Amino acid sequence: MNVQSHLFVLVYLPAVVLLWRLLNRRAGRGARVFLLCAGLLFCGWGSPWSLLVLCGEGAVSFLLGRAMLRPGAPRRLLLTVGAAVLLAVLAFFKYTGFFLSLTPLEGTFSPPAGLMPLGLSFVTFQQLFWLRDCYFGEAGRESALDYACCITFFATVTCGPITRVGELAPQMRSPRALDWQDMAAGLYCFALGLAKKVLVASVFANGANFGYANAGALSSVDSALTILCYTFQIYFDFSGYCDMAAGMARMMGIDLPVNFNSPYQALSVKEFWGRWHITLSRFFRSCVYIPLGGNRRGMAATCRNIMIIFLLSGLWHGAGWGFVLWGGLHGGAMVIQRLWGKRKFLPKPLCWLLTFGFVNFAWVFFRAESLGQAKALLGDLLLGGLGLPSVEFAAALPLEAVGQGLTVLQQVLAPGGTVLAYWLPLLAIPIGFALLACKNPLVQAQTMRFTGARLVLSVACLVISLLFFSGVDTFIYANF
Repeated sequence: MNVQSHLFVLVYLPAVVLLWRLLNRRAGRGARVFLLCAGLLFCGWGSPWSLLVLCGEGAVSFLLGRAMLRPGAPRRLLLTVGAAVLLAVLAFFKYTGFFLSLTPLEGTFSPPAGLMPLGLSFVTFQQLFWLRDCYFGEAGRESALDYACCITFFATVTCGPITRVGELAPQMRSPRALDWQDMAAGLYCFALGLAKKVLVASVFANGANFGYANAGALSSVDSALTILCYTFQIYFDFSGYCDMAAGMARMMGIDLPVNFNSPYQALSVKEFWGRWHITLSRFFRSCVYIPLGGNRRGMAATCRNIMIIFLLSGLWHGAGWGFVLWGGLHGGAMVIQRLWGKRKFLPKPLCWLLTFGFVNFAWVFFRAESLGQAKALLGDLLLGGLGLPSVEFAAALPLEAVGQGLTVLQQVLAPGGTVLAYWLPLLAIPIGFALLACKNPLVQAQTMRFTGARLVLSVACLVISLLFFSGVDTFIYANF
């Protein structure tokens, strides 16, 4: 089921929140049974057969985790078997094509798409976290119902955050009692997050799509704006979903871990990763970096471990050399920063500019469909010539309905309307920078007092977003 759809926003979400609240007043177990059914409906809406894979691997990981709690259990063996099963399922569905592309068998086989569970990457890491926590005795007492509710929770299964069963299950057993501040704050986060996706990220997606489709034939200015547009697109797309997920959970009396905290305000790549996809960084730190030795075995081993987790992070995002290179670039930057140490003699504005510029550059390989396309776009940046943005780039930015309105404006106000139709879409760029300086709705909701003005803003964002749903792409991170 698509989160940015009329069915989800107007029917599924209100029904789930209402029934969840009503059932929790009477029977906590009944409420969790309902939540599991709602989660299975959400996960299996587009491909019911995928539930067989999800339930199968979920049963294996749950039983292996519980088995680790038995006295004398071979915990390391159970952990290894569980991780191997989960990673094998992930590799089969997500990386078969990539691995076959390295052999003469390229294109001869592809996994059946109808069997691939929704949000497989996120669900796999959540289950690996469960096995890790059971191994160290930090989880494992949860019931099968608790576990199933956690791995099928509709708010997190599509794009995260990557939650730990031990921190989510107790809240599902005993959610906070109905509180209108929770409901209001949840609605505020959900509505503004949805607006980020539909009304902001989609505009920058148009610019990025135009530029990448014409890579190799752009001016330097168009190329730079294309790169910047994708930087803005993925920011508002992912932060929008993080706000929506937190809002949905809060309306149900559940708190999710903070997963996004204004990363483009970071003054270093290390700080960027402390603010971007925070739960993914937590997973790699707990499940890969520390088991490899962390920073306890000397500088060389530390740098090696950093590169490993960032290369794995690149592969987790997608099966392609562009993702691997993106991870390697960030890993290399982190290694350089580690070797640089605490010697800081650069002013903060320059630190921000270098960090933001590097992040923009790395996103090129993340977004490009091939390394050749990335090379062409960067070639345009260096050799495309100077000047104003092209008319074609400006015309590509607006949402479809807005673009139609600008066409009418050109005709009614000719010849001045042509000038307005050119410059008005380009205002999206400074508006994007201005929005970067704003606090995330999730951060605001932690301390804010809900006022009439915020209610009006929430309703306006919700209504306008519903009107502009047509043609909006799925969330970027839903593809991972």
